[in-house]
Formats: sequence, C-alpha cells, structure tokens
Amino acid sequence: MSQQPERPPGPPITEEMREQARQTPDSWLYIVDPGYQESGENIPPEGVVGAYRIDSEGEIDEEFHHNDEYEPSEQSITMPEPTNELERVLQRVATGEAPEADLPPAVLDSDLLLYAPETDDDAIYAAEMTDGSRLVPACTSVARVPEGWPGYRTVPGSALPELLDGLDLGLNLDEGLRAVIPHSVIMETAASRG
Repeated sequence: MSQQPERPPGPPITEEMREQARQTPDSWLYIVDPGYQESGENIPPEGVVGAYRIDSEGEIDEEFHHNDEYEPSEQSITMPEPTNELERVLQRVATGEAPEADLPPAVLDSDLLLYAPETDDDAIYAAEMTDGSRLVPACTSVARVPEGWPGYRTVPGSALPELLDGLDLGLNLDEGLRAVIPHSVIMETAASRG
C-alpha cells in the first residue's frame, strides 16, 4: 500500500475572501496560483490550487479541496516559506491576498537587515540600479541575506524614514519575492501614524 504524500494546508482565509464568499453563497471560492493570474479570466485547470466550499449562508467551509490537476508555477515554486510577519505580509501582497498598502506598515513594525559594506561606519549603502536609480538594499530575515553580502546591520523599521535619507527601500532583491518601496510611501505611512 503506497503512502500518499501529505498535502499542505489550504491558504489562510482572509477577510477579503470572507467578503467575497458572502456575495456568492452556495458556490466555490477558487484559489489561483499567482503565476497563472496573468491569464486573466482564462486560467487553465492546472493553475487552480484548489477551492473552499461556500455554504448557502455565504460562509466558507474551512476544509480545503486540493485540485489534483494543479501544476505549481515557477513563481510559486520559488516562493520561500515566510519566517516572520513581514515575510507573511510580503507573500500575501505578492499573491494578491492582501493589498499593497499592507506592506509599508509591516515594514515599519519589523526589524530589517540593511546591506553593510566591510567598513564599520554607519553610513547607508545605496545600490545603483540598471536604470540609474538608487535604493537601499535590505532583507526581511537572515535566511534572505545573499551570500555575496560582506555584512549587514539590523535596524528597526521605525528608524527608516530618517535613515533612508530620501532613498527608496529594496526588499529581498536577490529573491523571487521582492519589493521596492518608495521613500515617500514610507514617510507617508509613518506620518499617518502620528
């Protein structure tokens, strides 16, 4: 008797998913692999991870039904397992489960690892991108720090508005799951908190 591989649990049920379910009672809530979302309305069967059943009251049944035809996209295969709340938010934004507006507050509430050259000074290192723009490279956890970095220093996200000195922030730039947050957005988010 062959042993079936254990399937991962279904994706977390968000408030947006619950709201969608209330609008479409007695149906299914399909979860699409983010790598297939560019297909628009024409998502192939292998692009659907699975579904949650929605009852006649518009409530989601917690049991996730996996799609046997599902073939993970390159994007989801390369998506690393989140190790902290910031990485969870980054992944939820990347998969469309959360709005982009959730990311800046999560950055301000987290510790970040900023690229540090071999010198011991506290100067902020700015990387020049191929388009000529400059940004500050940072990682969301030690597991995301590239081998080629000579070092890093840990800074609280709340210090970023002043520390970045007008530069944008680049998160996990060597990974498939990355983000660039403009300095103005970080400043606005910090200001809105008072």
